[in-house]
Amino acid sequence: MTKLLAYSDGFECSNCHTRLEDTTGGRSLAIWVGLAAGWLVAWLTRNAGGPLGAVLPELYAILAFGIVSPLVLIFTASVERAPEAPVVEAAAASGHGGGHGAVSGGHH
Repeated sequence: MTKLLAYSDGFECSNCHTRLEDTTGGRSLAIWVGLAAGWLVAWLTRNAGGPLGAVLPELYAILAFGIVSPLVLIFTASVERAPEAPVVEAAAASGHGGGHGAVSGGHH
């Protein structure tokens, strides 16, 4: 699960070298729950006094998001084999048109 938290676009299994990814949309859920936690913490600390009173709610909200999101992802993610990427073949050289400098039939 630590690799899932560290790599956002999937990762390779260290044992079998298979490409794995989160397939359930757990990242979206984790982000929304983290944002809700950040908003709640910012709202609860909005009346903080003192010289840092204007900055502390934002700081606490960022910390709450950074702690809650990974925890939710750990418990909701379903790591499965990633679908195979399509193989892209190099385009074959086209023989029509006469050469590099020739303009052919309406397309440029």
